[in-house]
Amino acid sequence: MYVCICNAVTDRDILKAIDEGVSTVEGLGEALNVGTCCGRCKSCAEGLIQNTQMKAGYDSDMFQLAVSA
Repeated sequence: MYVCICNAVTDRDILKAIDEGVSTVEGLGEALNVGTCCGRCKSCAEGLIQNTQMKAGYDSDMFQLAVSA
Protein backbone atom coordinates (compact mmCIF):
# COMPACT_ATOMS: atom_id res chain seq x y z
CA MET A 1 0.00 0.00 0.00
CA TYR A 2 1.25 3.47 -0.79
CA VAL A 3 1.77 5.56 2.32
CA CYS A 4 3.46 8.58 0.75
CA ILE A 5 1.86 9.21 -2.61
CA CYS A 6 3.97 12.31 -3.29
CA ASN A 7 7.17 10.24 -3.23
CA ALA A 8 5.72 6.80 -4.14
CA VAL A 9 6.76 5.21 -0.83
CA THR A 10 4.99 2.04 0.26
CA ASP A 11 4.46 0.51 3.66
CA ARG A 12 7.00 -2.17 2.68
CA ASP A 13 9.59 0.53 1.95
CA ILE A 14 8.94 2.05 5.37
CA LEU A 15 9.08 -1.31 7.17
CA LYS A 16 12.38 -2.08 5.46
CA ALA A 17 13.79 1.28 6.59
CA ILE A 18 12.59 0.58 10.14
CA ASP A 19 14.30 -2.82 9.99
CA GLU A 20 17.47 -1.01 8.95
CA GLY A 21 17.32 1.25 12.01
CA VAL A 22 15.14 4.24 11.17
CA SER A 23 13.02 5.01 14.22
CA THR A 24 11.41 8.41 13.60
CA VAL A 25 9.29 10.10 10.94
CA GLU A 26 12.13 12.58 10.51
CA GLY A 27 14.44 9.66 9.82
CA LEU A 28 12.00 8.35 7.25
CA GLY A 29 12.05 11.79 5.68
CA GLU A 30 15.82 11.64 5.39
CA ALA A 31 15.89 8.05 4.14
CA LEU A 32 12.82 7.94 1.89
CA ASN A 33 11.51 11.54 1.65
CA VAL A 34 8.40 10.50 3.60
CA GLY A 35 6.49 13.55 4.81
CA THR A 36 8.62 16.06 2.91
CA CYS A 37 5.91 17.31 0.52
CA CYS A 38 2.28 17.61 1.61
CA GLY A 39 2.79 15.84 4.97
CA ARG A 40 -0.45 13.84 4.88
CA CYS A 41 1.47 10.58 5.24
CA LYS A 42 3.21 11.47 8.51
CA SER A 43 0.53 10.03 10.79
CA CYS A 44 0.43 6.73 8.90
CA ALA A 45 4.23 6.53 8.90
CA GLU A 46 4.28 7.23 12.64
CA GLY A 47 1.71 4.46 13.14
CA LEU A 48 3.92 2.00 11.28
CA ILE A 49 6.88 2.97 13.47
CA GLN A 50 4.86 2.60 16.67
CA ASN A 51 3.32 -0.72 15.64
CA THR A 52 6.72 -2.11 14.71
CA GLN A 53 8.28 -0.95 17.97
CA MET A 54 5.34 -2.30 19.96
CA LYS A 55 5.59 -5.66 18.21
CA ALA A 56 9.36 -5.76 18.78
CA GLY A 57 8.80 -5.01 22.47
CA TYR A 58 6.13 -7.71 22.65
CA ASP A 59 8.45 -10.23 21.00
CA SER A 60 11.23 -9.25 23.39
CA ASP A 61 8.89 -9.63 26.38
CA MET A 62 7.79 -13.06 25.16
CA PHE A 63 11.43 -14.09 24.79
CA GLN A 64 12.15 -12.96 28.34
CA LEU A 65 9.16 -14.94 29.63
CA ALA A 66 10.30 -18.04 27.76
CA VAL A 67 13.86 -17.72 29.06
CA SER A 68 12.79 -17.17 32.66
CA ALA A 69 10.32 -20.10 32.65
